[in-house]
Amino acid sequence: MRRQRGLVELMGLAALVGLGLARPVVAAVTTEQSASILVFPKVISDGQRDTIIQITNTSNNMRHAHCFYVNGALTNPSLPVGPLNPPLWTEIDFDIWLTKQQPTHWVVSTGRLDNPSEKNCRGGTMCDPTTSGTDHADCCDAGLDPGRVPPVVPGFTGELKCIEVDQGGFPVPGNALKGEATLEEIATGDVSKYNAIGLKGFDTNDMNGVLCLGGGISPECPVGGAEYEGCPATWILDHPATGAPDRVVEQQDFCTATANTIHPCSSVTTNITVVPCTENFETQQPLPVTLQFRVYNEYEQFFSASTTFSCWGSFDLGSSDTGINPVFNTAALGGEIAQTFVRSASGTPRGVMIVIEETHNDLVNGLTARNAQNAVTSFQDQAGQDIITIPADQIQQQ
Repeated sequence: MRRQRGLVELMGLAALVGLGLARPVVAAVTTEQSASILVFPKVISDGQRDTIIQITNTSNNMRHAHCFYVNGALTNPSLPVGPLNPPLWTEIDFDIWLTKQQPTHWVVSTGRLDNPSEKNCRGGTMCDPTTSGTDHADCCDAGLDPGRVPPVVPGFTGELKCIEVDQGGFPVPGNALKGEATLEEIATGDVSKYNAIGLKGFDTNDMNGVLCLGGGISPECPVGGAEYEGCPATWILDHPATGAPDRVVEQQDFCTATANTIHPCSSVTTNITVVPCTENFETQQPLPVTLQFRVYNEYEQFFSASTTFSCWGSFDLGSSDTGINPVFNTAALGGEIAQTFVRSASGTPRGVMIVIEETHNDLVNGLTARNAQNAVTSFQDQAGQDIITIPADQIQQQ
């Protein structure tokens, strides 16, 4: 059956190429439409913050997904990142399955049991997070179970990637998955939320463990070339300069009254979380990626910076602790608003996925609130071909 399916797909592809109808490939990631690969770049469970994952099957058929948690926490969290203190790059894989139009969710610190006899929402309609992932899960694990979802390890900072597969575990271009992530501050309940970044699949998918993101025919992707949309090379960030005041807070009466002693009354910082599109879950050896930053202030003056990461990176723009030149600060930029173009350097032509998160600080009342958001890409350039490699033993044989 496997040979026959592959032969039919190959014949269909040959017909398309012969007719000049091969699909053009551009970098067109989506955060609003369903896709075949979902990437959640920022997943945190470090004792101070936790993350709730939501995934929905938008089709009218049962869908399956093979998922990977990738832990990008530093080997020694008390030391800065460097050659002697690389990210852990450890992964946990699991499978979920969703009936037609089924949404599901889980808290990453606790995961979710597969318990068909569980009576969800016993005792009321409120969710008690301390029960999530247990056999007394209440409303936190309401709804049909998608299968056993494991908890992440303590101190987890990394990503989640889910790939749509068929019942046998082979990658398929079903384009049926959509996702959201909610980051919650445990002590205060403050939340911020972003959409998963999706890559649509093509009918050229040969259903093996080497997933070809963008590009053409290559040694890794000899049949049909691209199997999924390519990853963008450049992301565009519109953000406040680090240390810029929050204009909403600055207009409040309490700020005007205290302006003589505390000015400004507020500040904003911006964090970006970035993951590479190329990942080999077989070797678990991350490749370094150099990021280049082109920064424009509100007067269209130009600045630049760069940094290198592997596996997973989270950078506070303007902080010297993260290795990025502090050109993002208001003093250096000479303004309060910035537009930043982030791309992988030509020496490391791999695509990346980025999520932004702003932190707004009320300096008078000691309050903090975060706002996560998806970055923007122009879709006009592409980093070449990225490859995701799934271990052979994680794809069942038929």
